[in-house]
Amino acid sequence: MVNRLNRGVYEVSRRPESTALRDDRGSVVGTVETAQTFLTALEVDALVGDYLAGKSVKDLAERLGIHRATVFSHLRRRNVPSRRLGLGLDENAGAVRLARAGVSMRAFARRMGVDRKAVRATLVEAGVIVDDANEGMS
Repeated sequence: MVNRLNRGVYEVSRRPESTALRDDRGSVVGTVETAQTFLTALEVDALVGDYLAGKSVKDLAERLGIHRATVFSHLRRRNVPSRRLGLGLDENAGAVRLARAGVSMRAFARRMGVDRKAVRATLVEAGVIVDDANEGMS
């Protein structure tokens, strides 16, 4: 037993006493799977300001090193209204014009950086295409 004790068999752990993870922004809760970063009130204020100034949720999440859902959670906690998904008024007119010129929904969606479904919804609303899914419901 003395030999084992001298060899260190009975040492429980060689971990450092402090297991708290930190990065340049402050405390981080870490597990093997994920690390959770806590934002300060000032960082959340900046996040809200940038979102209201037009920055995308994806850009904000990448810049802060957090998940997009976390960005939405912070915005919801601050009662920030979410932006309407899809196309703006000018983009709607452009989508209708290009659809009538023969440009595909997919090509227009890629060009505008939106989902094809948003373009389709705009074209259905404008009467350019017929919504087959709702036709049988009336």
